[in-house]
Amino acid sequence: MSKPVSISNEIADTKFSEKQYAVAYDFKTPINLTDLDLFTKGQPHKEFREMREQAPIFWHPPIANDVEPGFWSLTSHADILKVSSDPKTFSSQIGTGTMMTLGREDRRHPKLWRSAIDHMLNLDGDLHINLRREHMPFFKPNYVSDLRIKVSAKVTALLDAMEPKGECNFVHDFAQQLPIYTLSEILGIPEADRPKLVTWMEFLELAQYIQVDQMKKEKDAEASNETVSTEMIDMFNNMIDEMFEYGRAILNSKRKNPEDDLLSAIANAELEGQQLSPEFLDGSWLLIIFAGNDTTRNTLSGAIKLLTENPDQRQKLIDQPELMPNFLQECIRMISPVMHMRRTTTCETQVGDQLMGPGEKIVMWYGAANRDPAIFTNPDMFNIERENADKHLAFGIGRHTCVGKPVALMQLEESYMQILKRFPEIHMHGEWKVAPNNFVHAIQEMPVKF
Repeated sequence: MSKPVSISNEIADTKFSEKQYAVAYDFKTPINLTDLDLFTKGQPHKEFREMREQAPIFWHPPIANDVEPGFWSLTSHADILKVSSDPKTFSSQIGTGTMMTLGREDRRHPKLWRSAIDHMLNLDGDLHINLRREHMPFFKPNYVSDLRIKVSAKVTALLDAMEPKGECNFVHDFAQQLPIYTLSEILGIPEADRPKLVTWMEFLELAQYIQVDQMKKEKDAEASNETVSTEMIDMFNNMIDEMFEYGRAILNSKRKNPEDDLLSAIANAELEGQQLSPEFLDGSWLLIIFAGNDTTRNTLSGAIKLLTENPDQRQKLIDQPELMPNFLQECIRMISPVMHMRRTTTCETQVGDQLMGPGEKIVMWYGAANRDPAIFTNPDMFNIERENADKHLAFGIGRHTCVGKPVALMQLEESYMQILKRFPEIHMHGEWKVAPNNFVHAIQEMPVKF
């Protein structure tokens, strides 16, 4: 009998290619899109614009001290649409659809590395379709409609708790809480366990940074002949262990005693006639926690900033509530909560004016594509009446379009219908805080008054 599918085992020793053709665009820039601190100020839209105008397909140097070559950075809407729509030429599986690099073997986290690879986003073809099919019943219109009743009540309860305060950290009191609740309802996670997901989410957003920071400390300690503290790494590892132990336990219980929830569907799914491997159970659990709540949370918070900076648009929405669906699409376009995805070429190909060989890495920057003036007039302007706001690529496109899109839009709509009715003057009051992360636009603090 064949072994259960494990993409991480298949690609663990994969070697990727340097650029095999001359670069089509002569462009030099000091921007380093692997510098996580850069993203604590928000997405680098000025630099994205320069790259899109002068080198829409830009060969980016490798990550510092990495064993892998650099990657092609794509910033135009048309190029990203082309790559996303051709999974045979641009694979999610042979190099992952999410990770810029597989990293040095000695730096791979024993649990997090494999689980970051063994999940649905990193599958091609029938493997991807078959696993995606298991998720679909929980995102169909009838299911989402029934779920909305619960979400509406939760929004009301969260706003009831906020109201006496007059001000709060919107992330902590609302944006963090609602997606966790909704996700837990879909998954079938007991109510008493749900606060754990909030803590795990916060640590996952900092995973990249914690590892990079530890490497810097070790290098500095080596130069000064000092001992480096491992306190943060130890705390992080303990949290990761707790997260995966819980995930394995609940998935195994759902495998033995399935219920009508998404965790049961995943626990009993099959790939190539085999139940999911332990690595894929871990990966599915990680993907659910991260993708299932992070994008909605950050769009909820980012919308507050947009409304604060554009009071005319806020008033227009209050006066014309029928604009709500388009307002949400425009928010998602402007915020672009998932900042990039990765593909790897499978053969000789061409994107725009750039020739590429097989095995070359491509990173698609959605925040840049969603402000491409070739598609969006005055792209940096927040306009809730924008006719083509829904042409953004923030949910992905093609086979890998976000399966949770209907639930995300439902949560956003229900939230802002109630928020603007109860707190029409809600606004930022102080500085926001964004995590050092170049994969998701992770807003950690959003002080508001209402």
